Amino acid sequence: MRRAPALLLLLVLAVPADGQGSLRKVEQRDLGEPKVERIHFEHLEAKPITNHALRAAMRTRVGERFQARFYRSDLSEIVNLYRSRGYLDVDIVRRRYYLDDRGRLHLHVSIDSGRQWRISAVDIEAAPGKAPLPDLESGVGVRAGDVLRYGDVLRDERALLGLLNRAGFPHAAVRNRLDFDAGKKLGAVTFEVRPGPRMYFGPVRLVDEDLQTRPSLIRRMITFREGALYDPEAVRASRNNLARTGLFRSVTLETPEQAAGDSVQPVVLRLQERPFRRLGARAFINNNEPGLSAQLRHENFLGRGNRIGTEANLGRPRQGLTLFLTENGLLGSDLDLTLTAGMTDDWGRTRVEADPADPVQFERLAANYSIVNEALLDPFGGGPGPAAGLIRLLEYRYPSVTRLWQAKAGLARRRGAEGVRVYQVSFTADWTRFRVQPLAGRRIDLDIAQGGAFDDPFGDDAFGDDGDNPFGDDGSGSGDPSGRLAQGGGAFPYDDGWIPIDGTWQRLLTDRANTLNFGIDLARDTRDNQLAPTRGGFLRLAGLFAWEYGGDRTRVLGGEVEARNYLRVRPWLVWAQALRGLVTGSLRRDRYLPQGYWIQLGGEGSVRGVNRDAIGAVGGGRAGINLRNELRLQWKQVGLVVFWDRAGVWRRPRQADWSSMVDGFGGGLRWDPGLPMRLDLGWGNRLSMPSRYLSVGHAF
Repeated sequence: MRRAPALLLLLVLAVPADGQGSLRKVEQRDLGEPKVERIHFEHLEAKPITNHALRAAMRTRVGERFQARFYRSDLSEIVNLYRSRGYLDVDIVRRRYYLDDRGRLHLHVSIDSGRQWRISAVDIEAAPGKAPLPDLESGVGVRAGDVLRYGDVLRDERALLGLLNRAGFPHAAVRNRLDFDAGKKLGAVTFEVRPGPRMYFGPVRLVDEDLQTRPSLIRRMITFREGALYDPEAVRASRNNLARTGLFRSVTLETPEQAAGDSVQPVVLRLQERPFRRLGARAFINNNEPGLSAQLRHENFLGRGNRIGTEANLGRPRQGLTLFLTENGLLGSDLDLTLTAGMTDDWGRTRVEADPADPVQFERLAANYSIVNEALLDPFGGGPGPAAGLIRLLEYRYPSVTRLWQAKAGLARRRGAEGVRVYQVSFTADWTRFRVQPLAGRRIDLDIAQGGAFDDPFGDDAFGDDGDNPFGDDGSGSGDPSGRLAQGGGAFPYDDGWIPIDGTWQRLLTDRANTLNFGIDLARDTRDNQLAPTRGGFLRLAGLFAWEYGGDRTRVLGGEVEARNYLRVRPWLVWAQALRGLVTGSLRRDRYLPQGYWIQLGGEGSVRGVNRDAIGAVGGGRAGINLRNELRLQWKQVGLVVFWDRAGVWRRPRQADWSSMVDGFGGGLRWDPGLPMRLDLGWGNRLSMPSRYLSVGHAF
């Protein structure tokens, strides 16, 4: 072994003065568990591996407590790293321990790498067999003169075995032999090959355990055929295909040993099915009223791997019944077909502009709203024109229910499995009929129209920057020159600022449409878990084209992009972020956009602490942005969450403005006994009573 020069040895033993203060040498047996301040390496020969790489391979870390058992394994790992680079004579010459004035540990390691070994010759010794062997030379990558890296030798050994297996030799054996010349630092590599008999696939025997799955589906998943050369890769692919169906709890493919001289390899298939009938129910609580959601499905209907089921919702904000049927592997392809049909009622709020061109609206407002009545009867320039101008500045806000009838067909293709990278593309076509109707017996809030969120209907200046008052010269901006609205009451019932919803107003404000919709959805999912992700991301792009038949014959284009990221800051802390952007609109700006395509945000799915669908724009939002952030702290089964959500909806994309967006913030508790449960409390821009959300799984 080479020795360091005397001068270098003296420099090593004398600890350098680098601002650390005086150091005191100690023995390992005298150490407790001090904090590691520094790890120093001294290279007596070549330095093929950087100090940074050596420290990265160690479990001992600067700033953490010293653990002797970790340190011993770290030194072995360093030796293995050198040997993997061809330095077979590497040796840890010295290990020294120093404590500074503050009791911190300084580790000094001296490494003698020795000379790098090389390969002198490569040979393949194959036992004779009855069948011709494949070209074994093509499976060997190491060559004479290369650095002797044992990892490369093992790689070629596995490559030779795979080459023989694919050529129909399932019982082949390959082992390497190294012959060393220590004086010259050379090693000769020999691969010893015993191919065994050449085998062909025999029949596949299914051990029948009263399976519901049809044999035709099972055969379709098997990638090899009887009489083909035996290939273990085909066996593994068949096992993976059967496992990906989700129908089986366990999949086992066995290849029993055959008698000498027999070249037929039978395969035994054992399957254990999952329970297919599932009933799920979920109770939820929101600001409106309690509700119940239930789902009943069979995941192997008719034994072909297809799913059939129904989902029912009772309570608000959503109530209805949906039936669905999924056919996996349509016509032997890797496409899944899903058919859905159902009817739902969805409660929310609607915000529309008053329509002076509607004679019934004009008549009712002129008779019951003083500012319109006075504009109509004003002897100094009054009449229908000024009255219509005032009506055009009004808006209606009212509780509504959307009744949706829908029949939908979708084709989807999915690659990957949960916990790894997943890609999915889907195409959908559906017939939709919807009706948005005010709730009878409730009331319409009558306001001055402007863009923005429902929770903040009035801004600093609803009509521009010049401060002009469209209703008079008193400067109040109240739109009530007679003062009746401010006094609340009088001969005009609408002066109180609201309109009772009767049958006439229901008919006036009900919006109906029949449409054909075509959509495409692309998704990339790298989350480690879909219910409670801790790392990875999710990206989705969606596009929509809708054609309204009857009515105004509007053509609608829409798009959506959604991105989520999950960053594990600490083992117990996850930062979750989400961004969603939406845009929709009719192809012709002069055409009315049906209310079913208006963008509305707010509530549990977008901004907690704000009423559901409470963020919108007068006459329908065409653009929307939603930002979401959560800090998730988890300790065993109990967790704590702090969140901040923000969203905005605008009539035109160019009107998007950060300051006009609505915030929601709050916190929540998590309990994960196997299925994560959550309870969140959220507040909006106005700190009042919090909104409550009780559900299963994280918010996003």
